[in-house]
Amino acid sequence: MATARASQTLDVFGGKIAYEVEGSGSPIVLLHEGIADRHMWNREFPLLARNHRVVRYDLRGYGGSDPATSDFYPVNDLIALIDHLRMERPLIVGPSIGGKIALDLTIAQPDKVGGLLLIAPGYSGMDYDHVPGGKSTFERDERFSKAAADAWAAGNLEEATEHLRQLWASALTGSALDLFRVMVRDNAKEVFEERSGQHERRDGEPAAARLKEIRVPTRILVGDRDNPAMPHCANFLARGIAGASVQLVPGADHLLNLSVPETFDAALSTFVSVIRSRGT
Repeated sequence: MATARASQTLDVFGGKIAYEVEGSGSPIVLLHEGIADRHMWNREFPLLARNHRVVRYDLRGYGGSDPATSDFYPVNDLIALIDHLRMERPLIVGPSIGGKIALDLTIAQPDKVGGLLLIAPGYSGMDYDHVPGGKSTFERDERFSKAAADAWAAGNLEEATEHLRQLWASALTGSALDLFRVMVRDNAKEVFEERSGQHERRDGEPAAARLKEIRVPTRILVGDRDNPAMPHCANFLARGIAGASVQLVPGADHLLNLSVPETFDAALSTFVSVIRSRGT
């Protein structure tokens, strides 16, 4: 279940975003997925705070953050938070939509980022042509997404959530599955209606066309029980980003840190060591 913690808020253009910051040491920023909120990091947040200064926050309209009611750019919210907390080149952990924001930030302001740990990341400019099989590779995604949208439109949140579980969270059990259901319920307006997403605007060319500009250490994790399109998207990114690597994680779904927490911990620890060895 979602753990209640004292959060702070930061004024951003058009509203406020809720965040938590703890610990000291090398900085880490935890973004979240579009089917979750900052509570997807309930386990990791206090553990990381033992050795790092770590922040997690809710995207617009999720958790404790205000929904967007006018045009905004999520990257600007992240920049505002990093600047407010005076974080120097943090490691950005970006799952799914959080990965898209992390990539766009790195291209827009590379001096803000010390490294990217991406988990089944999305990216701006995603196209069917980027993956083998083209549109057919996304068939399962589109089928379950439509079923979820239809169930939500019919007023059946439980059925809509189950379709999302089958698509994105098939490996979750026990308390991790309970947390997933709570986060979908609590953020249903964003998950199913893109209440804030419809106001999102971006600056410049999409990341898909600018991957070669990314020079920070980059590692991509993707689960073998995730949406089948996601490993192909991860490989597309790795081909374009110099030095990037992809790790296919057995037994993991889209919420990789929840489905295989020990594997996530090990991957993060190893990547932090790599960044330190490079002096980034």
